[in-house]
Amino acid sequence: MTAIEDYCTQHTSPLPDPLNSVYRSVALHTANPHMASSPYQGTLLQIITAIQQPEIAVEIGSQAGFGAVCIASGLSDKSTLHLIEINDEYQSLIIQHAQTAGVLPRIKTHFGPAANLIPTLPDGIGLAFIDADKENYDLYYTLLLPKMKQGGLILLDNMLWYGRVLNLDSQPSTQASQLRCNREAHAIHQLNQRITLDPRVDNILLPIRDGIMLCRIR
Repeated sequence: MTAIEDYCTQHTSPLPDPLNSVYRSVALHTANPHMASSPYQGTLLQIITAIQQPEIAVEIGSQAGFGAVCIASGLSDKSTLHLIEINDEYQSLIIQHAQTAGVLPRIKTHFGPAANLIPTLPDGIGLAFIDADKENYDLYYTLLLPKMKQGGLILLDNMLWYGRVLNLDSQPSTQASQLRCNREAHAIHQLNQRITLDPRVDNILLPIRDGIMLCRIR
């Protein structure tokens, strides 16, 4: 964390204790806790949701549910967050975390490939948060757009991809992991360009954590 990021965190409203408990649980019980949103980002998700007040919200890629409970905590009791996660091994943790945060009645879980599940979601989505496999972000964005309501928001996480979008071809490698990172960086860069030129949305790319693209449906 840079000094600026640390300063921003110090001057941001802290998450309620139940959400901090969920964050600690994710760190203790998952193999890749860095994949979860940070508490700072969780506060942003909670505030945006509380401002937007969507009747229908969607999260694509939940891992153990920290981002989901932050979004759900900003919803009214009459609203629903449709949570899509490909790995059903997280189901018990997601339910446990939703109970800890007191938001379980607001969450409906869907397990399986997002490309198959997004078309089954109801129309009129007011808020969508994409934080899943990067090479399919473009597909998820494409599938979500016709289901969004006018004025709805789509947020996409990791849209700077650790700065790799600035150096797409600077580190050629034959290692499988590096090749995958390069493909992901190219996919994210291309989607950043597509969104910026998309006449259906107004957008801003925020340099928060690893980059959040915020799109408002016209």
